[in-house]
Amino acid sequence: MRSILLKLLHYIMKAQEDKHKKRLEKALPKSALLSSASGSKKTHMTSFANLSLTSKLEKDKEKLEARVKEVVKKNLGTPEELLTFIEKNKTKVYKIRHADKILEFAGEQEGFITPLKGFRALFLNVILERKIAFETQEMFVLRDLPLNIYFMAHQFHKWYGYKMKLPGFEEVAQKNFKRIWEFENSHNVSTLRYEEIIALKEAIARDVEAIDFVLNLAREGEGSQKAYRIMTKEGGATI
Repeated sequence: MRSILLKLLHYIMKAQEDKHKKRLEKALPKSALLSSASGSKKTHMTSFANLSLTSKLEKDKEKLEARVKEVVKKNLGTPEELLTFIEKNKTKVYKIRHADKILEFAGEQEGFITPLKGFRALFLNVILERKIAFETQEMFVLRDLPLNIYFMAHQFHKWYGYKMKLPGFEEVAQKNFKRIWEFENSHNVSTLRYEEIIALKEAIARDVEAIDFVLNLAREGEGSQKAYRIMTKEGGATI
């Protein structure tokens, strides 16, 4: 039964990752064109500065992977402890009935939610905090149900990246990721400015990295090459 569930997990998350990558390829030509056409200081950096930023990001991502793996593997059987860890690091966690339906009205999904502003923030503040405010801090909002470790690992990975201030979690990047990318509105993607496309690419990268982390976690958790073959045989995606 576990092997079947892991195979299903692999298909679902790999399909999401492939969708991200295919759609991102369509955005790349525009971003490259804008980069070469623009001569402004705003959209250009020196090669040295660009390499420095890339090097720092790669080091931060390696640090993220190591830290998240350490924490998650300690709590494979106790995903609730991940929420305890999150709360200890000053991110609020809400477990409420019908959280999925409530979040749908705010254009959000269960799990990690980056800071919001405006009427969506007001709506969640009224529901969660019983207060009037047009801004929220980052938070976790979940139904009051037993947690799935793989779902939590994916959300925990993104939360940790946010806490480390990795690019892609800025307000505009997340807004475009949630409202444009996830709804697959290609027309809206094509109207984004160069800076918005770059930010969106970073948001997509953070989600793909979280997906990769979960897939690797699932493979390691199975603990045998036989289980790995079960997940990938019969036309499964190549990893």
